[in-house]
Amino acid sequence: MSNKFLSLDWFKQTAENAIAKVIANKLDSIMEQEQVGSDYDLDKEVFEKPYFALKLVNDTLTIALRDGSILSKPGATEEDYYAVANARNVHEIHAIIASREVLEDLEKVRAEAARIKALQKGIESLANFDDFTVEGTTVYLTGTSRSLPQILVEEFIRVVDRVGHQLEYHKTFQDALNNDDEYTALKNFFMWCCLNPRAEVAHELYRFLSENSFRITRQGFVVALRNVVTLHGSPELVHFISNAYNKVKAVWKKNPSEYTVFLENGEYKLVHDDKLFKDIIVESTICQECNGDGGWHTDAWEDDGEWEDCDVCNGTGEVEEYEWEETVPVDHGQKIGGLVELYLDLPNREENRFTDDWTKTFDIRIGQVTSMPMEQCNWSTQDCAAAGLHFTADQIHYVGCGDQSVIVLINPMKVVGIGTHKGRCYEYLPIMTVPREEATRILHDGMFDTIQLDEDYAIRELESLAERAKEGFATESKKYEFNMPAISAAEITNIVNTLSDMKAKLSKRVTTIK
Repeated sequence: MSNKFLSLDWFKQTAENAIAKVIANKLDSIMEQEQVGSDYDLDKEVFEKPYFALKLVNDTLTIALRDGSILSKPGATEEDYYAVANARNVHEIHAIIASREVLEDLEKVRAEAARIKALQKGIESLANFDDFTVEGTTVYLTGTSRSLPQILVEEFIRVVDRVGHQLEYHKTFQDALNNDDEYTALKNFFMWCCLNPRAEVAHELYRFLSENSFRITRQGFVVALRNVVTLHGSPELVHFISNAYNKVKAVWKKNPSEYTVFLENGEYKLVHDDKLFKDIIVESTICQECNGDGGWHTDAWEDDGEWEDCDVCNGTGEVEEYEWEETVPVDHGQKIGGLVELYLDLPNREENRFTDDWTKTFDIRIGQVTSMPMEQCNWSTQDCAAAGLHFTADQIHYVGCGDQSVIVLINPMKVVGIGTHKGRCYEYLPIMTVPREEATRILHDGMFDTIQLDEDYAIRELESLAERAKEGFATESKKYEFNMPAISAAEITNIVNTLSDMKAKLSKRVTTIK
């Protein structure tokens, strides 16, 4: 059976409303303005030279700076001498006499100084929003006691700066932030992190995700990859439905409830509601009033009742040829079902059965949560050989060896360990199978927008969240008493309430989709 409908390229080529996303990266592009405390005044025609003395003896250039330091350059030329003589500040002198290595080191120092300056300015800007609490250079999401790691602070600064250029579409800056998917994703992500009892994971997880090209959904979940073993030989329908459902959302940015799956000539087809029917022009001389009978019996229940001729065709059953438009169903082959209904029913299908390659004991199904007891997982910074459900973004060929790659959603509060390229959790939700050749590429493709892939999962995760979060901290304290972070029941409740704000909106949206 052809897989042409499963490929990312097919969905991209046939996308009806592909929108190129441009992610602003202003923080990295900020160039430090030279703030060297210039030794001269631009309003003066004469400026004070940045050195006391300048000598070129044989091929050694010696410069005595005004701060008392001495610089020298062996192998200097007359061009170097005159270049220094015309230098307006110390940085120009360093640039003239320094080696390439020294210049590179100086550039790194200046770049780092610029980054720190931009970071400080950005932190000051975050303090203006209710979502953040700033104490010196430490930033918290309001209502939490775990400080944001620096890399996440820089991401928030970048997003806030980008959103600041879109204020014309919103009433207030805060309104613009609340409606920004990336901002919402980062905020929800760290809220979930705060509910993770492993302080190391909460602190290092975003760095790990960033370095390994992971994606994050709008509700703050991690999109990752792993391999599984197929237990049935022909799960083609599972592949088609899971790929179609998620790629309709992620690539086409469309509503899956508007699509139906058909089987035609041995291939599955995805058909939009607009293509289920077509308008045709019908031509006929048959009288439509009497359906060509020429009339009818006055008593509809008696064939031998009195006959009455049709007034339209005068009893002939025929009229002058005319045409009209009629809507008729299009034959797309055998109807399998609506895309949403088929996707939600995947866990019940016999062909949707996979397992892990190592133990061969896990029941893995697309659309159904896979989990293991939290207490059986080990914290480790190693990539392999540690208890837990492994996942990755770029090392798919080495994670959970098997014949089939799958995309999974992971709640940050359920991550138990991170290594260099791979992480471990105690629960994930497989949402789609993915062709092996696409497994890594798909998470790097800008047109595969993972931001909206998690509505149903988010609603499930919000059920009884406070109790489950407290249980997680209690379980972890029994294993690692030395590592317990300072987090109170009140703080857990506050975080849960913040995350639960999404529930009403999600429930309404999911109901609409279904």
